[in-house]
Amino acid sequence: MTVLDSLLTGPSSLNMFGAGGTSNKTSRLYRALVEGEISVSCYGGLQATKDPYLYSIFLTVHPAHTPEEVLQAVDQEIEHVLFTAITQPEIDRAIKQAKALFAYSSENISNQAFWLGYSEMFDHYDWFENYIHHLSQVTPESALKTAQSYLNPENRVVGFYTPKKDQS
Repeated sequence: MTVLDSLLTGPSSLNMFGAGGTSNKTSRLYRALVEGEISVSCYGGLQATKDPYLYSIFLTVHPAHTPEEVLQAVDQEIEHVLFTAITQPEIDRAIKQAKALFAYSSENISNQAFWLGYSEMFDHYDWFENYIHHLSQVTPESALKTAQSYLNPENRVVGFYTPKKDQS
């Protein structure tokens, strides 16, 4: 899911506090929605946890469009991931971005201690030690299989936060 997150919305930190940062301008949803002026921002969210957790996609609707139009564009991009080959260069870029973000989030001793303790809560400290190795083993085929398992539209919840106009 880390590689898919990077591919779809740009890399995001796996912990609840965030850390570091890299650009998401090469991600599929950014290029389709933000550069296509359907939304004004796009980012994803994923946490490392013991139990299944949410993968979230957050978008801010462009004033010239509706939430439904944005959702339709997201659905098209997810379908593209599910039914069109994910290329090796995309996987390589996503892995590189995820590795960089992980390195940023563990570059000082306090963050390393956090990761060791945090990973012990949901797995074992060797999760932290082997994370980069596991990322490197992701293939286009394994990313597609993961996408087909977890990005099924029947498994999602969609919410729109719409501001109310001032009544004064």
